[in-house]
Amino acid sequence: MPELPDLLHVLARLREQLLDRAVEAERVRDPVVLRCLVRGNLSLVLGRTLRDVLRRGHFLIFRFEGLDLAVNPMLAGRFRLAAPGEPDEPALGFAIEFRPRGDEPGLELRYLDEKSMGKAYLGAEGDWSAIPAFHSGGIDVLSPEFTAERFVSLLRHRKDQVRVFLLDKKALDAIGNAYADEVLFEAGVHPKTFCRRLSHDDGVRLHGAIVKVIREAVDEVAARDAPIEEKVRDFLKVRRKETCPRCQSKLRVAGVKGMDAWYCPRCQPETRPGLVDFRKTGK
Repeated sequence: MPELPDLLHVLARLREQLLDRAVEAERVRDPVVLRCLVRGNLSLVLGRTLRDVLRRGHFLIFRFEGLDLAVNPMLAGRFRLAAPGEPDEPALGFAIEFRPRGDEPGLELRYLDEKSMGKAYLGAEGDWSAIPAFHSGGIDVLSPEFTAERFVSLLRHRKDQVRVFLLDKKALDAIGNAYADEVLFEAGVHPKTFCRRLSHDDGVRLHGAIVKVIREAVDEVAARDAPIEEKVRDFLKVRRKETCPRCQSKLRVAGVKGMDAWYCPRCQPETRPGLVDFRKTGK
């Protein structure tokens, strides 16, 4: 799934490349992906001009004249811009071909999904009421409303592990697996720490880590300007890395609610009885 820095890069590139283009053709290769909330199918966008591309949580909304196509990539979905006529990828869900714009050639927007888990919802412009999980998003971590006080207040009411809280899209919009590891490393917090064990100062530090990590990642991904189907991850400090960039300790992987969490046992020491303290094992 595109995480927030990737999604903002995709959003910017799609707006740059596709706005004010009219739809020339469309095709659906995986009907499981598409949900029509109005009578008809994807052919309803034919001839319509793309007026805007918006983001709402992990949804990207393609706004045509009178219609919205809201796409939630979920676990494996991704977008790609291709030249019309290029061979289809095996994972193609659907494609929308746009007409040339000025001196620019035509372009095709492709939605790819190896697991067919993502969903696209075609509905009337601005009518998002029937889209599952569309209105359940939490506070935008890059917005002015995401203050330390607001975050600590949310944290105070949680009984789960801190990494589970960070990944809860109903609370925070939005942090994924990769950046949850980076945030916890930046804040020096073990991924299995229970929220109730974090002090007010811990919460303020964690809030600062979220803002710092996500903003720096947004800038880095934008500067790389990679094709929108690629995930830029090589600059991350701990996720899927071998050694800690601070103390050179061996990084460890903890299971948190069925997901892997990378962390440094020295920079993020355990805080709960029963957890392995790798600082004492010598391994």
